Amino acid sequence: MTTRSRRRQVRPGSIPVALRRLVLGASAISLSACASLPTSGPTVHQVVREAGTGGAAVPFTLIPLDAATAHDAVAPSDAGIARMAALARDSVVARADMIRPGDKLNIAIFEVGISLFGGGATPGAGSGTAPRTPTSASQTLGVEVRENGFIDLPYAGSVMAAGAYPEELAAVIRGRLKSLSESPEVNVSIAESVRNVVYLGGAVAKAGRYRLTAAHEHLLDALALAGGGAADPNELEVRLQRGSDVVVAPLNRINPGDPADLPIEPGDRIQLVRIRQSYTVFGASDKIGQIYFEAKDISLAEAIARAAGPSDYRANPRGVFLCRYETAPDGTSRPVVYQLNMMKTEAYFLAQRFPMRDKDVILFANSSGTMTQKLVNLLSNLFSPVMAVRYAAQ
Repeated sequence: MTTRSRRRQVRPGSIPVALRRLVLGASAISLSACASLPTSGPTVHQVVREAGTGGAAVPFTLIPLDAATAHDAVAPSDAGIARMAALARDSVVARADMIRPGDKLNIAIFEVGISLFGGGATPGAGSGTAPRTPTSASQTLGVEVRENGFIDLPYAGSVMAAGAYPEELAAVIRGRLKSLSESPEVNVSIAESVRNVVYLGGAVAKAGRYRLTAAHEHLLDALALAGGGAADPNELEVRLQRGSDVVVAPLNRINPGDPADLPIEPGDRIQLVRIRQSYTVFGASDKIGQIYFEAKDISLAEAIARAAGPSDYRANPRGVFLCRYETAPDGTSRPVVYQLNMMKTEAYFLAQRFPMRDKDVILFANSSGTMTQKLVNLLSNLFSPVMAVRYAAQ
């Protein structure tokens, strides 16, 4: 056998040159493409690098979650409750029976003797004239307060009613009639009020306009008049509009007697709005998706537990990131990323004190070892056909 023929001979157990070159080429391609292997999210290094270099399309601030950060964290619901309490301090508890334009009044007039609104004196019987027998008469008039605040009454003329209380208006009318009638008495009551009311709408059982009474109804009292909420209180928020002020707070954070259970003023508009607070989970987790609060409020620890935590096989527990928009002192929103290192025991206590907010995003960072494992699996898949050919050649 010649030398050329011996070179062409394939020794048992050897790999053909063409296949060897194919394997080496595939390995080189796999190594160069390691950074672009499919993954469910960034690694800790990638997040830290983007925050440090500012290379992100949306620049964000990376803040380690420590004791000071957890202590200063405030749930947005607390801000709404605080504003409700501030409105309560500024509320003016006035009488509920002030007469306002548009009110409908009942004015009862009682007279003795010669009457303007009823019978007069009765003459005596027989010859001559007996002393008069006093008689009485009464009349109830229904009037509506005009937009300019006046009412019109027979004999009394136009009387300013708006801004007065019933007994004050009665005294004015009595004074007008005193020179025309004998011993007039006047009683004024509000039959229907269109201004001394509160408007309730949204997710209440009975939406409508409800008149305020001398009981000086508070926020929860007004909601009770409307039959309460038509949904789970954990899914409702109260929107109170008073003039140009609009305050929003979760219904489940307002209890009877709290400062946020403020006194209602005439003209207040209250709406119950149904919302479902939720947060979203991404990255190396076995439960990616949207998760609803279904409670008054939840902590970061509870949120992580509901998401089944970081994956044992794919996640880096040093990189649990919470992404949200924080409101800056100037009122603008800025993206902030809080980092929790779950390899430290203190992290579990910090997560209990850090409140979640609606629309927060939790990102479980991928472990860098996951990329290596994926590369190993890829190479294994590439070598399997080669090994099969090798064994077939033998």
